[in-house]
Amino acid sequence: MKISCWLALIVVFLFQMACTDHKSEIPEKGVSYQLNKRRKTTIDSIGYNIQLDIPREKSESIKGIETISFNLNALDSALVLDFNSDSTHIISVQSEGEEIEFEVANQHIVIGPDGLKKGRNTLTIGFIAGNLSLNRSDEYLYTLFVPDRASTCFPLFDQPNLKATYALTLSVPDGWEAVSNGSLKSKTSRSGKCVFQFLETKPISSYLFAFAAGKFSKTEKTVEGRPMTMYYRETDTAKVSRNKKEIFDLHAKSLSWLEDYTGISYPFEKFDFVLIPSFQYGGMEHPGSVFYNESALFLDENASVNEKMARASVIAHESAHMWFGDLVTMDWFNDVWLKEVFANFMAAKIVHPSFPGINHELRFLLAHYPHAYEVDRTAGTNPVLQDLGNLKNAGTLYGAIIYMKAPIIMRQLERKIGTKLMRESLAEYLKTYAYQNARWDDLIRIIDNKTPLDIADWSRVWVKTPGMPEYALSTETNGKYIQKRDSVSNRIWQQPVAFKDITLGQKHFHFPNPDGTGYGYFQMDSASTSYFFTNYNKKGDSIFSKPVFRGAMLVNVWEGFLRGDGPDASALLSDFLKVLPKEKDPLLTDYLLGRVQTIWWSFLSDENRDRYQSAIEKGIWSLLNGTPDKGMKKSYFRTFKRVAMSDDAYQKMESLWNKTLVLNDLALSEDDRISLAYELAVRAKGDEKTILQMQLDSTKNPDRKARMQFVIPSLSQDEGKRDAFFESLKKPENREKEAWVLDGLSNLHHPLRSASAIKYLQPSLEMLQEIQLTGDIFFPTRWTNATFSGHSSRAATDVANKFLAEHPDYPYFLKNKVLQAIDLPQRAARLKR
Repeated sequence: MKISCWLALIVVFLFQMACTDHKSEIPEKGVSYQLNKRRKTTIDSIGYNIQLDIPREKSESIKGIETISFNLNALDSALVLDFNSDSTHIISVQSEGEEIEFEVANQHIVIGPDGLKKGRNTLTIGFIAGNLSLNRSDEYLYTLFVPDRASTCFPLFDQPNLKATYALTLSVPDGWEAVSNGSLKSKTSRSGKCVFQFLETKPISSYLFAFAAGKFSKTEKTVEGRPMTMYYRETDTAKVSRNKKEIFDLHAKSLSWLEDYTGISYPFEKFDFVLIPSFQYGGMEHPGSVFYNESALFLDENASVNEKMARASVIAHESAHMWFGDLVTMDWFNDVWLKEVFANFMAAKIVHPSFPGINHELRFLLAHYPHAYEVDRTAGTNPVLQDLGNLKNAGTLYGAIIYMKAPIIMRQLERKIGTKLMRESLAEYLKTYAYQNARWDDLIRIIDNKTPLDIADWSRVWVKTPGMPEYALSTETNGKYIQKRDSVSNRIWQQPVAFKDITLGQKHFHFPNPDGTGYGYFQMDSASTSYFFTNYNKKGDSIFSKPVFRGAMLVNVWEGFLRGDGPDASALLSDFLKVLPKEKDPLLTDYLLGRVQTIWWSFLSDENRDRYQSAIEKGIWSLLNGTPDKGMKKSYFRTFKRVAMSDDAYQKMESLWNKTLVLNDLALSEDDRISLAYELAVRAKGDEKTILQMQLDSTKNPDRKARMQFVIPSLSQDEGKRDAFFESLKKPENREKEAWVLDGLSNLHHPLRSASAIKYLQPSLEMLQEIQLTGDIFFPTRWTNATFSGHSSRAATDVANKFLAEHPDYPYFLKNKVLQAIDLPQRAARLKR
């Protein structure tokens, strides 16, 4: 009896152990760092051959079959493929032509060792593609697989350091175009379908694999021996004709510059690009098939110099990624900033020759520093290099710290070690890790081997700790600016701190960081601030006439204002309005206009807005009519329609919209008229239904028309209809067009409607975790920013603080997004006058 009991216990124990071992092979959702390491050490030489049948109706499923070949060097555990869809989407799994057992769990396909062998393996999987990353519309679709979304479409090893080749075959409705990373091998017709077969790619990471298909127009052009094809959907032929030569030329110049700088020829077979309406990003660097937001490249006739430079920059940015990110890719997504910093850093260099009349030091200052400060000054700031335990959270790493602060750091590094050593180090880095993966520390080692400087120590502060230094005038150091006490003990920010002193009799005026190269908050005293505005752009003054000096001081003043160190909101608005007519540099004018709008809606009380209403409308309208610069005319126009509130201003806007008022050299595009209609509707001074319906009827472009139809309910004067619109956003299928959603959120939370929109704040925060899982990488940040951007009351920020207090275990990355979003509203609530 006792022996039987012991035997029974042993059997139960062994059964439990077997179950435990089996369960231990089921990884957590997403791709954990541990799974990433395991697969990197056991799998290599991966190739995917994928066939997809795309139906005409977007409601119909896309069926696919793929062959995955790879080398496997260990059989001591199950093979884990990533597939973020349910088990019904897997039709069959075969190994070497034989059906094998598999399990679908936690967004993975798990195959036991019995179905595999050491050495070369070939799996064939029949599946139904998931839709989450396919971005399907009635007339087109496109993929967006960054950072870990390829697995939402088809099974694969979805991590950046398992590079693979991809051979794709697409069967699409007759009359559609198709494009992918590889060159087109063949195009045939079969049963009312068009079959595009693409050549196998060079080794690339899974997030860089891409394709688009649909009703696209295309233009082919060869520039300096480099053939390129542009796919687009814009129906305004005049706009396309006006822009296409510049778009091709900017690409050709960027690629040639990068080949010369790196000493490496373009590393992929072909170079095509696709312009997509309402694309989630400015661009995405798929080699051989770069995707862009169509509106970022097809500019209006009155495009400002900032818009033209933004276009050149995004083209240069995505072109730079062909080397920095595509040829050499980060090993793990915590180093995602590495590819972005190189792309932005190179883009700033590349655009210089195309804009010889622009002050590029000023451009770099205004394009990077203010945006980096917007995050770095908040309680939700983060280091450039962040920890990442699972790829499912990789999207939350993106933001201004990566895109804006990192290029500042890289420029400081170049100045520290010299341009020659920087270029040599980057060339060695690219050649050493070509078609492979690398980390930031790999580059630092290359540099440290070439210089006696301790770059690793410098990197620990600038790259691996959060926040920004603060500097103040010290009477103990002969009136020099010194670093104030830091929140991180014993942290020294290695950077030179310059300042300019002006002495008039017994008065001393101090202007820190006059060249705009230092990073941090540089405190200015009230006398120096007043002197700066009094002498703004003073003719004959060697300092005040320098655009970079003016830009640096404006940034200093703004940072001081937000901290309560400067003039109050009314006084600062008055200062800005006084210097606007004196400012002739378009970059600084745009900066000033942006700050005017922020003060107007966030920092002024209703009473003070009424007080300044006539002055701001007359001032901006006068500048709009008086400037001979077409680009600046558009900038003034956009500010005017943003701040206009009086009956007279409303009538001007309505007359511009319905074309009864025409201003010289102010060409309004279809987008401009749609925006005007929205501004008229939200002010509720007229018949918004008629205005919106007339604009909808007159809008010719089908993509813009569809976007309007989605957005219009968010503009309704009927609060119930706005409530219904917000409720609709709780369904993921209604958030697929993220740019449309952000339009709607901005309307719901417009400052004029902020009081009625407070009720949306709590549910918006409750949705944030789901939005991270279902949306693309920038969507969580943009969702929170759009939700809080129109608010400036303590009641609104109290909702967010209460939510975070009630959720102490809220994900760290998302908590930071919330803290970043409410920073300006909290400061506004405290400083509002």
